[in-house]
Amino acid sequence: MWSLKFFSEGIGLMWLTLGVLTVLLGLGILVHRSRMRPYLGNILVPCCLIALSLVFLAFTFGFRVEEAGPAVIPRLYIFLILVLSGIILMQIFRGKEKAVPKIERTGLLALVAVTLIGYFLVIPVMGYFLSSFLFIVLLLNMLSYRKKWLIYLIAGGWVVFSYFAFYKLLYIQLPLGFFEGLF
Repeated sequence: MWSLKFFSEGIGLMWLTLGVLTVLLGLGILVHRSRMRPYLGNILVPCCLIALSLVFLAFTFGFRVEEAGPAVIPRLYIFLILVLSGIILMQIFRGKEKAVPKIERTGLLALVAVTLIGYFLVIPVMGYFLSSFLFIVLLLNMLSYRKKWLIYLIAGGWVVFSYFAFYKLLYIQLPLGFFEGLF
């Protein structure tokens, strides 16, 4: 009997990934060659979200069946993503969305990606709170945010919120790095 569990690991997951990427690549090529070319980025982002949501929706059918079981919340989020992505696509095709502007700082995406990878690598060493503070400060400076005092306020606010919401209220064990003995 064929099942969706085949696509959750190993060769099935590889085929599913290749299939989704092929569909998205084909869609990208079609949009690129159509009159909607200036909206390529605006169209591909919601389409990627829709494709991923449908893949995750298929995975939820392998969950235990209960009245309020483990599939309820993921399906709710998937439904919201599908509806909101559909609304974005409708606005694009109605002509209510602006075309994607020309990228002025082409190296910014690579710089942000390197910074994000570095952030994930230093979390175990420096801890979540300090590395998150530094990551937010660095990212907002890279994005040329002018109000420096607000950058530190936003970063500090996120750290305080994370501490109380995740660490104290929800008891989520975040990596503390070299602050391990203090909390």
